[in-house]
Amino acid sequence: MKSVVFLEASMLRRSVLHAIGATGVLAYAAPVFAQANPIRIGFQTGDINVLLMYAQQAGVLARNGLDVKLTPFPAGPAMLPALAAGEVDLAWMGEFPAVTGYSNGMPIEILMMERLDFTNVRLVANPAANIRSLADLKGKKIGVSIGSTSHNHLLRALAQGDLKQTDVTLVNLTPANMPPAYIAGQIDAALTWEPNVGLMEKAGARPIATTQSLGMITGGIWVARQAFTRDKPDTVQRFLRSWRESQAAYASNPAEVRQYEAKRVGQTPQEFDALIARQTASHPPFEQLLTADFMGPPGQELDSRLMKHLQSIGSFLLTEKRISALPSDWSRIFNTRPIQELLRAEKR
Repeated sequence: MKSVVFLEASMLRRSVLHAIGATGVLAYAAPVFAQANPIRIGFQTGDINVLLMYAQQAGVLARNGLDVKLTPFPAGPAMLPALAAGEVDLAWMGEFPAVTGYSNGMPIEILMMERLDFTNVRLVANPAANIRSLADLKGKKIGVSIGSTSHNHLLRALAQGDLKQTDVTLVNLTPANMPPAYIAGQIDAALTWEPNVGLMEKAGARPIATTQSLGMITGGIWVARQAFTRDKPDTVQRFLRSWRESQAAYASNPAEVRQYEAKRVGQTPQEFDALIARQTASHPPFEQLLTADFMGPPGQELDSRLMKHLQSIGSFLLTEKRISALPSDWSRIFNTRPIQELLRAEKR
């Protein structure tokens, strides 16, 4: 997976060079529009949204002719009813709610994998509970969000410790409720992501497993209503241009881009830099998304690594009875055509 990180860095640098003209101005930055296109975006308050907060608060989305309404949600599953009701157009979430909604027949699609996490999701334990290895989890109370990324990670961790789900007590908690439960001694361990896993570590918890150590993948994705991408292609292109510009800004000036999300989560720049370092996250450029390691080249999406990952999530959700059946057709869960169109436009 390290090769993926290195590839992303080199590709992003090339993307930035292509996007910047002789004047030093981003070539794909849109002019000021007479009338902005409305777009309604849902995001998770319990996760880290560096590029989105920058794009909104630094005016990148507005410069690209978008009138944005941001709606906060505590977690990804809470966005599904809003998507189903047409109350949001785009939603930033993890893979699990996206697969849940698609499996249940919702007309949604993934436009991009925005972030790939290696150590953002962590299993942490209270040293006082004598948990030094995965096998030591036996008989312990573990905070987890049932049916989510954390639940799936925990099952892999238990298997690696030669344990079953019945060997532990699962305490179903939202990520935001895990730190208070840990501090109160109501759980011995927890599996979740930043910023809440970092709060438990600050209170003394010690990490014993990560996405990377468990041999898994996870990250953040942009999910859209199919009707939105079909009916508002120009708005989608403006959003993608904004995202491209934000990625370029992050590559050239991380401190400038991070400041907005640091303020939202109430951390100093130094504290937030440390949080980002704990995530070991990468933001793949659009060119990399169209490779087998991510969403696949056009026409080969079903063979991509991310598709196989989503299908394994579907099997997990079915086993856990979170969905009643697997999708009969996985092909429509990806829509990379808007990204393909943006890349073609940049070459013209």
